[in-house]
Amino acid sequence: MIRLRKGFCRMFSGKNSVAAVVLAVLCLCMATTGAFAQTFNIDITKPSFQRIPIAIPDFKYMAPEGTQLARDMGNTLSSDLDFSGIFRPLDPKGFLENPQAIGLNAPEIKFPDWKRLGADFLVRGSYQVNGSQLRMEGRLFDVVGGRMVKGKVYEGDVRNWRSMVHDFADEILLALTGERGVFDTKIAYVQSTGSAKEIFYCDFDGNNPVQVTRDNNLALSPAWSSDQGQLAFVSYRDGAPKVYALNMRSGAQSLICGYPGMNISPAWRPGRNELAVTLNKDGNPDIFLISSTGQILQKLVHGWSINVSPGWSPDGRKLAYVSNESGNPQIYVLDVGSGQKKRLTFSGKYNTAPCWSPKGDWIAYSGTAGGTHNVFIIRPDGSDNRQITNGEGSNESPAWSPDGRMLAFSSTRQGGPAIWIMLTNGTGARKLTRQGGSQELPDWSPRMNR
Repeated sequence: MIRLRKGFCRMFSGKNSVAAVVLAVLCLCMATTGAFAQTFNIDITKPSFQRIPIAIPDFKYMAPEGTQLARDMGNTLSSDLDFSGIFRPLDPKGFLENPQAIGLNAPEIKFPDWKRLGADFLVRGSYQVNGSQLRMEGRLFDVVGGRMVKGKVYEGDVRNWRSMVHDFADEILLALTGERGVFDTKIAYVQSTGSAKEIFYCDFDGNNPVQVTRDNNLALSPAWSSDQGQLAFVSYRDGAPKVYALNMRSGAQSLICGYPGMNISPAWRPGRNELAVTLNKDGNPDIFLISSTGQILQKLVHGWSINVSPGWSPDGRKLAYVSNESGNPQIYVLDVGSGQKKRLTFSGKYNTAPCWSPKGDWIAYSGTAGGTHNVFIIRPDGSDNRQITNGEGSNESPAWSPDGRMLAFSSTRQGGPAIWIMLTNGTGARKLTRQGGSQELPDWSPRMNR
C-alpha cells in the first residue's frame, strides 16, 4: 500500500518486521541551494579508479540520549559505503567537531572545515526513539557546493534501524551514480562441515547466515531466480543429484528436476520461470531448458562432449557454458534463438564457471594460471581477457554483484575455502564468511523488488 501525504511517501509491503519500515521521502532542498544534477561516471574495472572521499560522523540523537546507537548507525553506513567500492570513508578521529554538535542543515555546517579534511561529501544523520519506535533521518551534502544532495526520513520499529541505514546507503549511491547499491541483497553458498555440504545464504556483507538444507548429505550449486523469490540448488538427499528450489517467501522446498541419472548446474533464465540444467538422462551430459516444474522445453547444448555450468546473459538470449569438445574445459557462448555457438576462451587448459555480468559487458570465469585457479573477466566477443586474481591461493566460482561493481568468489588465500568479494578491477578483496568449515560456490542474489 502506498499513501502520499504532504510531500512524504509512506510505503508498506509484506508482513515481516523489515517490511514495517516506513520510508518517507523528504522534500528538503531549499530553492537557494539549487539542484544537484551531477552523477559520477564510474568504471571500477579501471585500475586507476579513485574512491570518492566521504565524511560520516556519528548520527545525532535527538531524544533520548543514545551514544551507542548513534555510533552504530554511523559505523554501519560507513561500512556499507566502503563495501560498495566507490567511497572512501574518512577516519572519524580526524573530525574537528563533536558529532552531536554538528548541524543538520546546510547553513549550520562548516563546509570549509570538511573540505580541508579532504571530504567531497558529508552525511548527517539523526534519530529519535519513542518507546519501540524509531524515526531516523539521513542527509547527504555536497561539501564543495555547500548544499544538500539527498534527504530521507525513515520510521519504524527500532529493531529495524540497520535496514533503514542500508536503505539510505542505497539512496546515496542512487543520487551520485544513478544506480542503487547492493545493500538489500543476499549471497548463497555451500557450507562444508565434515563430510556434509549444506546450502546457506547471508547478507551482502557476510552477516546473518541462514541454513537452507539440513540433509547431512551433499547440497551444491545454489542459484537465485531473477526476482530473488526462489533459490535453486542440487541435492543428493535421495542418492542421485536432483534439482530442488527453496521458496524464499514461504520457506517451502520442492523438487524441480529429478530425471534418471544426473540433474545438476541449475541457472534461472532472467525474467522467466525457466532454468538451464545439465542432464544425462540420454547418456551424455547435455544442457536443457526446463520449466520451474521440471518440464523439458528445449535441448540447448548437446553432442559427444561434457556440457555443464550454464550462465545466462542478462536478456536471457545467450548462454555461456563449459564444454570439453576441444579436449579441455573451455567457455563457449550459445545464441539460444539461432542455435549458433562459439568458443570464447583459448588461453589456459582449464576454464570453468562462466558468469555473465548484469550489464552484459563481461563474463567472469575461473581458469588455471600459474598452477592454480584464478578469476578472469572477458568480453562476450572474446576480447579484453583480464586476470584479476594473481595466485593468492585458489580462486574459483566468481559471481557478479547485481550492480556489476563487485565479484564474490571462493578463495583459499587464508587457509580453507571461504567466500570473498573484490572490485572488478581485482582490488579491495575482503573475506565475507568466517564460520567454521569451508564455504564455496557463491551466487549473488538480484536486488529485491521495490
